[in-house]
Amino acid sequence: MGIDTRIRFVGMIDQDGKLVGGGMRSGIKPMGDKKDDESLYCGIVTRAKMRQGFDSVLGRVSFAMSYREKVVIMSFPVKDNLLLLSAEKEIDLSATPFKVLELLRH
Repeated sequence: MGIDTRIRFVGMIDQDGKLVGGGMRSGIKPMGDKKDDESLYCGIVTRAKMRQGFDSVLGRVSFAMSYREKVVIMSFPVKDNLLLLSAEKEIDLSATPFKVLELLRH
């Protein structure tokens, strides 16, 4: 979360779509309830698994980003898990994901 104050949430999601670490930035109110979060995590994991089917042709995914009406969501494959990040729409879309990738490399 130290990359940018506009990051709302950072969490590690396992292969089953369960949050195994991380959470919301202090002072930020979640947009949905726990059930919405669980459904979102499962959907993101499912899409990530589907993208893997093209790895042999297109190469591995470094990150995926979704620009929504209320928030930006980014996911980053980390071994068998996904690092999930949500941010305010004003975040720098061209720099932030690459800053995260740099942190993940270390």
